Amino acid sequence: MSRWQHFLDRIARPFAVPHLFSAIVAGQVFFYLVSLLGLFDETRLWFAWSAVWGGEWWRVLTFMIAPPSVHWVWFAFAVMFLWSLGSALEQEWGTARLNLFILLGATFTLAAALLAPNRVVGSGFIAGSVFLAFAYLNPNHVFHLYFILPVKAKWLAALTLLFYTYSFFTGGPAAQVAVLAALGNCLVFFGPQLVADYRAGRRNLAYRAKQTEARREEVAAGPRHVCVVCGKNSDTHPQEDFRYRADDRCYCSEHVRASLAGQATEGGK
Repeated sequence: MSRWQHFLDRIARPFAVPHLFSAIVAGQVFFYLVSLLGLFDETRLWFAWSAVWGGEWWRVLTFMIAPPSVHWVWFAFAVMFLWSLGSALEQEWGTARLNLFILLGATFTLAAALLAPNRVVGSGFIAGSVFLAFAYLNPNHVFHLYFILPVKAKWLAALTLLFYTYSFFTGGPAAQVAVLAALGNCLVFFGPQLVADYRAGRRNLAYRAKQTEARREEVAAGPRHVCVVCGKNSDTHPQEDFRYRADDRCYCSEHVRASLAGQATEGGK
């Protein structure tokens, strides 16, 4: 665990609420059901600064449990998906850090909503930020889309980031609010590690480039050792034991013995 993560833990630990994310998901399920039955208008949970300034202060808190306006089938899938991701993050991070992650997401949502004070904001940041956090920590985890197609989390995260980028530059203020809210807490949590990974990657690329250039220079200069008899060289036979005679001529292990034997024969005559 890094120093930054220790720091985040120390901040959140005194205020940690166990199973907070599960409670948020349960709240979304409850209000989705009562809205589906026509007993409640879920839009009263959504957040908009104009409504808060008009006296509806509860929206500062209730937007986190506001259910999305989707078909019940998709909502059921989303709930199961979010609950599994949140449980996995709480088990990996601990209660304190997950609480802080959610709190930062809510804070960024409220702050980003100032860009469009008349637009309503729901709990979409929860799905985006929680999924990106899970994908960063478990990039090779495999999801089965529609229970059939296996896809690793890192590729789904890449598609999510592409969608966010497209939405930010082509969408209106509401889309920009959603993107800033979904990425803000991820950058706070993972920003220092992302910077460290980027610097390490640059150093690794520079080292590889240096090694490649050195190999190119070696190839251009030719082999260091070449037997004057058979032509064996240190590139084609890297395990060969090349030797040099007093005349500075190079021989492989086979022909250096032959050369020595021939010299001995001539000396005997």
